[in-house]
Amino acid sequence: MMSRLWPRLSLLRGLVVAAVTLAVLVAGAARASDSIEEARVKAAFVLNFIKFTSWPDGQGEAAPTLTLCVTGGYALAGQLNALAGRNVQGRQVRLQPLEAQGGDAQCDAVFATMTDAVTLRSLQQLTGRRAALTISDQPGFVAQGGMIELKIVDGRVRFDVNLAAARAANLMLSSQLLQLADRVVQ
Repeated sequence: MMSRLWPRLSLLRGLVVAAVTLAVLVAGAARASDSIEEARVKAAFVLNFIKFTSWPDGQGEAAPTLTLCVTGGYALAGQLNALAGRNVQGRQVRLQPLEAQGGDAQCDAVFATMTDAVTLRSLQQLTGRRAALTISDQPGFVAQGGMIELKIVDGRVRFDVNLAAARAANLMLSSQLLQLADRVVQ
């Protein structure tokens, strides 16, 4: 009797191991899709930040494109790429990689994937030469002089605004945008 029970227990044990393995794989895939969905939502926020920003008179009014520069290679899991070609304020969004040195980049907005000292210095130099909205999802970005910091609160994408930094760059952020922010630094 016991000899017939062993194959069944062995089969049952194999099924349990397979079920647990499948559950772990599904949970991992769900987390991965959550992060892609989170990146997609953040990219949509970036587009709306651009929509609710006014640049100084003369900057790009006649230009057919609005340039969104990106530090790092694969920002927001590549979801920012979906913004290319979208129409904002009568201009098409164009993505452009931004090197750490910044060079002569003609950025209207910048999404910073890194907020190390070199990148922050480069962004400050860039916004000193040209009004550029700076956005990041790195913790402490607003405290370090960035303009908009995306964050996750209770599973939802939220943001803080450094209004003083935006004003210093001669950018006007819509009052609607400011009302939606968790925190506005004056």
